[in-house]
Amino acid sequence: MDWRSEWRCPALTTLALVMAISGPVQGVVEQQARELEAMLIAPCCFSQQVSVHQSAAAEEVSEDLRKRLSAGETRDQILQAYVARYGKRILAQPPAEGFDRLLYLFPPLGLVLTAALVVMIVRRFTSRNPSEAKGPCCPGLPVEERYNAELDVQLRDLD
Repeated sequence: MDWRSEWRCPALTTLALVMAISGPVQGVVEQQARELEAMLIAPCCFSQQVSVHQSAAAEEVSEDLRKRLSAGETRDQILQAYVARYGKRILAQPPAEGFDRLLYLFPPLGLVLTAALVVMIVRRFTSRNPSEAKGPCCPGLPVEERYNAELDVQLRDLD
């Protein structure tokens, strides 16, 4: 038996094992790279995401993302590196900071205030009883008596 035949079997087994492991790992790297491409804007013109932009700069970013992921960098490390290089405008969805954080509160707050206003208006109009309505003349009188009192006032003015 030749020494080559003795090493062939373990070498083939090791190669098959490496290929079996690297297949799913490459799939994970590719999925993470696509997610990152959607999170970054192409640095050539800052108009579209890297995932849809057709330019050399977008292709370079795509290749760089895959290299960094294969090297073991995390998503946050990669994003921080791109922000350090290009600024926050490289991010498709920049983080909310300062006054921007308050802007996220306005829609829910506006909804709550509008609902409270609607409830107050509905209660005001539904709780009013027409027989107890108060007008400029003779407040506190029922409607018929108030009408008669106003009619008397107007008839006196005609005389």
